[in-house]
Amino acid sequence: MRTPATDQLDRLGIAYQVLAYDEVEKTALEVARKLDIKLDQVFKTLLVRSGREFALAVVPGTAELSLRGLARAWGRPEAEMAALADIQRVTGYVRGSVSPLGSKRRLPVFLDLSAQGRRVAVSAGRRGQELLVGGDDLCRAADGTWTALCR
Repeated sequence: MRTPATDQLDRLGIAYQVLAYDEVEKTALEVARKLDIKLDQVFKTLLVRSGREFALAVVPGTAELSLRGLARAWGRPEAEMAALADIQRVTGYVRGSVSPLGSKRRLPVFLDLSAQGRRVAVSAGRRGQELLVGGDDLCRAADGTWTALCR
């Protein structure tokens, strides 16, 4: 099934695979088990804010985002997690399906360095679907910035 994220990858000619799983799964560990992929390949996309500005942070599903590290990379004095009500309004995606690609608004995307040079799984923009894509290709497609994002 098509999503804005898959459309963006297709437009850029980037190879990817869509992996489907039972959408009841909520944690990176559960997703990795369902998809039979390594746990450290599953990444989550988080919506953050600084004042009235928003950005996306892509971090391993088993790690905790360093808001201080993100703010520093973003050039902002501070950053915080966006409110639940902001997710769909800003990205066009529902909670649990936020992709670093194809957001409703053009947002800065920051990717943790651990995704460099390897294939990672990120949300395809629909619950129960993950994109398996090269981290470097993902960064290029998202016009992202590599940085250390984990505590």
